[in-house]
Amino acid sequence: MIKLYWNFRTLLACALAAVAFAAFAATVPGFINPGNLYALLQTFAPLALVAVGLAIVMIAGEFDLSIAGLMPLAGLIAVRVSETAGIPAGIAASILTAGAVGLLNGWLTTRFAVPSLAITVGTLVLTIGLGFAVTGGKVVTLTNYEFGLWLDEGILGLLSPRALFMLLLVAGAVWLMAKTWHGVVVRATGSDSARAAASGLPVGRTLMMVFVLSALFAGIAGSLQGLSLAAGSPGDALTFLLQVVTAAIIGGVALTGGKGQIGGVIAGALLLAVVSNGMSLQGTSTAVIQLVNGGLLLAIVIFDGPLNRLSQRSLDRPALGGQAPASQPAA
Repeated sequence: MIKLYWNFRTLLACALAAVAFAAFAATVPGFINPGNLYALLQTFAPLALVAVGLAIVMIAGEFDLSIAGLMPLAGLIAVRVSETAGIPAGIAASILTAGAVGLLNGWLTTRFAVPSLAITVGTLVLTIGLGFAVTGGKVVTLTNYEFGLWLDEGILGLLSPRALFMLLLVAGAVWLMAKTWHGVVVRATGSDSARAAASGLPVGRTLMMVFVLSALFAGIAGSLQGLSLAAGSPGDALTFLLQVVTAAIIGGVALTGGKGQIGGVIAGALLLAVVSNGMSLQGTSTAVIQLVNGGLLLAIVIFDGPLNRLSQRSLDRPALGGQAPASQPAA
C-alpha cells in the first residue's frame, strides 16, 4: 500500500491520459485517424521534452522560469545563424546559447544561494531582451526551408524526425533518473540539500547539471520549432511554460522537491496534448481548453494534500507482522 501511495500521482496521470484518449477516440470523429495522431504527437513531443527538463529541476528542489524566454531565443538564433552560416552552425549556436543560460542559472543559484525562482525570473527577462536585441524586434526567416520540411516529414504516417528525436531525449532522461547514480543524487538534493551535502554528495554540481539539462531541452525544442517553421521571432513562451508546469505537477512532481517520477510527467504531458487536440477537433475555443487544463491542475493539487498526509501516516504506523513491541516492565 505504501508503494501505491507514493506512486499514486503517476498512476493517476497515466489513467487520466488513457481515459481521455479512449473518450475522444469514441466520441470525436477522426480523432484516431493517422493524420490527427501525427498532429497529436507533434504537440506532445516538445511538451514532454521541456516538461521533463523542468521536472528534473523541480525534483532537485529548484525551479526554472527562464525556459519561457529561452525557447523563442533558441529558435530565432537557429534561424538567423542558419541563414548566413548554414543549418549545422545554427543548431550549434542555439544549443550553445541554451547551455550558457543553464550554466548561468546553476552558477548564480549555487554561488550566491539565491532562490532559483528569483534567478530564473532575471534570466527570463534577459533572454527575452536578447531576442529583441538580436532581431531588432522583427521576425527573422530562413530561405532554405527544405530542412524544415524534412523535420516534419511523416515516418509511417505518425512520427516526424523532429518528434522522434525529442522523444528519444525524453527516453534518455527517463533512464538518467531511474537507472543512474545521478538520479539518486538529484532526489537526495531535492529532499534535503544540506544533509546531502553533509553526506558528501556533489550538490553544487548536481544543481548545475539539472539547470543545464533543462535549458538544453528547452533550447532544442525551440531551435527545432524555429527551423521547422523557417522563422523565428523575439518574445516569450509563457503560455507554453504554464502547460509545462501543469504537466509536471499533474505527473506527481512535488513543488517542495525530492519527489516525482518522469513517467508521470510524460503522462501529464500526454493528457494535456490529448485534451487540447480532442477539444480542438470538437471546435472548442482556446480559452475553454485553457480553463479545462487549469481545472485539471487544481483538482490534482486539491487531492494531493490528503494523499500526502495519508501516505505519511501509513509510513509512521508500525508494520504489521514486524517486531513486537517491547514487554512492559514488571510492577
